[in-house]
Amino acid sequence: MLKSILQYIIVFTILFIVGKYTHFFILNNDITFPLGEVYLYHYVFSLCICCLFTYLVHEDILKEQLGLIYLATLFLKIIFFTILFKSTMFGDTPIAQQDRVSMLVPMGIFLFTEVFFISKILRRI
Repeated sequence: MLKSILQYIIVFTILFIVGKYTHFFILNNDITFPLGEVYLYHYVFSLCICCLFTYLVHEDILKEQLGLIYLATLFLKIIFFTILFKSTMFGDTPIAQQDRVSMLVPMGIFLFTEVFFISKILRRI
């Protein structure tokens, strides 16, 4: 269990650092929203979900519901993202198309990796 959690920490940290700074380099810091905070949010939330499921897979009482729990965490992830970045998403100034795509890139990167790890966890059952 500790080995898996350490693996998640390493992989998500590398994704955070490489993704964030590559994204900043590609955009030449020409963005109108806090891209670093978006990356940090997805980093922390995805890491917490993977660590939580690593723990929950060892609990006999919840093994049958882990798929539904994961769907609930995805829903909560979107809700919390909307709450935290409400001023950016629903502010007075419209968001440019490039900025909309830039908000989705970190979500896609971390969601893909998160689903990969969660599928490995759920296959252990």
